[in-house]
Amino acid sequence: MQPLRIMLLMAKTGGGHGAVADAVAQALEHVYGEAVEASVVDGLRSFAPFPFSHIDSTYPWQVKLGGDGYGAAWRALNDAGRARLLMKSTWPLVRSATLKIVEQPVDAIVSVHPLFVFPCLWAMHRTGRRLPFITMVSDLVAVHALWCNPETDCLLAPTDISRLQAIDHGIPAEKIQVTGLPIRLQFAEPNQPRPAARAQLGLLPQQRTVLLMGGGDGMGNLGELARTVGFAGLDLQLLVVAGRNKKLEHQLKEIDWPAPTHIYGFTQDIPALMNAADVLISKAGPTTVAEALARELPTILSGFIPSQEEENVTYMVNAGAGVLAEQPDQIIATLKAWLEDADTLAQMSAAARAAAYPRAAFDAAEAIYRVTRDTPLIIQKPRREPLLAALERFLAA
Repeated sequence: MQPLRIMLLMAKTGGGHGAVADAVAQALEHVYGEAVEASVVDGLRSFAPFPFSHIDSTYPWQVKLGGDGYGAAWRALNDAGRARLLMKSTWPLVRSATLKIVEQPVDAIVSVHPLFVFPCLWAMHRTGRRLPFITMVSDLVAVHALWCNPETDCLLAPTDISRLQAIDHGIPAEKIQVTGLPIRLQFAEPNQPRPAARAQLGLLPQQRTVLLMGGGDGMGNLGELARTVGFAGLDLQLLVVAGRNKKLEHQLKEIDWPAPTHIYGFTQDIPALMNAADVLISKAGPTTVAEALARELPTILSGFIPSQEEENVTYMVNAGAGVLAEQPDQIIATLKAWLEDADTLAQMSAAARAAAYPRAAFDAAEAIYRVTRDTPLIIQKPRREPLLAALERFLAA
């Protein structure tokens, strides 16, 4: 029997979309084995014409701009009508590429990026080949209108708040399932005692441990934060993940740190590092927040992308699992208070556990498999573009 071929469409505008797609693909293969063939495809780099193919390379630059330019644009387009209009305006430029996507030899498409939702569904109408289509929202709380084409067969929402936002943007409630935000499968495994986790990583087993991250790309003022924490005179050992930021990784490794400090580049050992830490300091990226909750890790949120990640902060603060502290002196004061108060850390860890979805990848995989299996491929007469249809009517007359 031929396996179900499921294509997960993502783009590297930030690390979260790819991380979610990878987690779901791994869960599909873990649960269903040879019955599923899951492929993660970068829809921009693989199919989009230039310059759309390289939008991902401008993303860090966009979010690093001063002020609230990115957030203002995000809010302006977060309306069902305006989002649809934006997609319509770019449709002539991306049509041929999107038609190639929906003509791939697959049995279902899962969009893990909002830019593909409207174009793919429109392209299937044009070709007459209507595949099962699942929308996997890869933001933790905020659901932008670009995610929300009501014609999707299923929308997988990370939280109950996300579900309500998707309904507000026009997705029928019966098409929505809350799965949590898919994260690496290791996060579904039981947490080790922190001293044992530290020992396995070659760290001081009994030393309070702080993990500092800036996402997969080492974004934000990570270098400044590392120096602030490392030279604050606190009794701790510091783990700093510079991600793909090779320059920063090299600079940090050259520093003579007064406290035991370990510098990592891009690593797949985040589950182990989080398991070893007592406190996380990071920007409020959706994947990082979801992983911290799964590891029951009290978190100091050092910043966020305006609008897109603001609700991640609210979600974690309301859960009692973290606080927002954007200034270095606030971070040090919070960190000092937490490290000296075991009861506070224990209470925040329990709150994180209550808000976590450690098996989200498995729940999302099961929903995707069910929709793919139960939604038949529909072949119908292709929809003609208005200009082509008019020309055909003229010739027929």
